[in-house]
Order: sequence, then structure tokens, then C-alpha cells
Amino acid sequence: MVLDILKGCLIIRGTVEPEKYNVIRQIGYGIPDVERAISNTPNRITLITQGKKLIKAGEVDIYQVKLPDSLRSPGEEFEILLEITLSYKAQPRRTRRNRRKYLSTWLDWDCSKTGEDSKHFLGRMLANHKIPEDAEKGDELFTWTLGKEKRYRSIKNVSRSIGTIQKDWAVVKSYNLREAFCIAVVGHEGWNNDPFAEVPYSLVVSFEAIQADIPIYTSIVEAQIETEVQTETEIEIQSL
Repeated sequence: MVLDILKGCLIIRGTVEPEKYNVIRQIGYGIPDVERAISNTPNRITLITQGKKLIKAGEVDIYQVKLPDSLRSPGEEFEILLEITLSYKAQPRRTRRNRRKYLSTWLDWDCSKTGEDSKHFLGRMLANHKIPEDAEKGDELFTWTLGKEKRYRSIKNVSRSIGTIQKDWAVVKSYNLREAFCIAVVGHEGWNNDPFAEVPYSLVVSFEAIQADIPIYTSIVEAQIETEVQTETEIEIQSL
């Protein structure tokens, strides 16, 4: 699957302060920025899922984000802010104490590892996040601020997987970026045991060159157009 270019959505920008844990608890992902929500700039681009996306418990949707050679040049050294946000809608049930059983169906997202192709990544996600032998040595592509697992978190006691809005962000050097990486949206069973129950969701991915004079918008747009053509023959990567 491919992501479309942002045409209008609300992005809540993250923040990192000395008292990181308390900041997250008090203001969540930050203050909505209207300008960033309705437009991109030459040094920032936002990709968003196309149309209405639905997923069932036990399904996995895989999205590939391709990055242009110009952005990954070994001779360049600038910082890129990567932000990923998953938002979905599910029915709550107040009588359930377990946070996973509180929702009819709950979702989370994950990224592929270094050197892990889309097929292995899909297999790992379908196997309840068990890493296959040939992917065990893969390093995490990004050092996330919140993370899903304790060893990958920059902020203790906080996980991005709680709630129906799940955002995380990382700052990465341009020369450490890879040609492409994949993002999985995974559906999990909550209190609703209906195998046909679907949950609507939206996935948003944004890149921003922290140095405002570094243009990245056009090159990333062109890379996604190329990816869209290629994925027409890769139907097996979509929901199973």
C-alpha cells in the first residue's frame, strides 16, 4: 500500500521537555497547530492513507515509504524529524478493566527492522510479533521517543500503544536513512468476538528537515509516485 500526500488533517505535534513523563501525562502529544494541519512546506511533507481504511482483528496492513537517493546521500549531514500517527475508532465497554478488552477491537503500529524486507516484516506481524530467525539480528531503524517496548523507549513508563491515537517521533541523521521502510497497522481482538467487525483508521507519516532551508518535499513526492506504480503488482502485501 502507498500513502497519499496530505490534503487536510489534524496533526498534533509532539514535545520533549526535561520532565518528559509529566509533560506527556499533562498535555499528551502537544498543542494542535492549524498551519501544519492544513499545509506542507518545502522542508516538510506529510503522507496520509488514501480513502477510508478498515481493518479486522487478526489482519495486517503494510505500507511502504520510499526515500529518494538525494535525501540519503553520504555526503549530506542534516537532521530529519520523522513522526508517525495512527488514529482509529472503536467501541468502548465500560465494564472491562483490562485496557485491551476495553475496546471492541484495538490497533497498534510497528516499523520494519534494518535489512528486513516487506515479506518478512508481514510474516513477523502476522505471527504475533514473533521475530523470524532471519530478522533477529536486525536493528531498529529509528530511536523512538515513546516506543512499544521498554528497551526502545526514551521516556520511561510511557508506551505509544495505549489509546486510539498513537503517535511517536524520532530524529534521524539523513545519511542513516534507508531506501525504504515499512509500517504495519495490526488489528487485535478486544471484547468484540465478531470475526467480521471492522475498525476505521488513518495513518499519517511526516518528514521534516529541521534546517528549514533543506528542501525535501518534491523529492519524497516523486519517490512515493514510483512506489505506487510498483505496488500494483504486489497485492500479497496488503491485508491477509
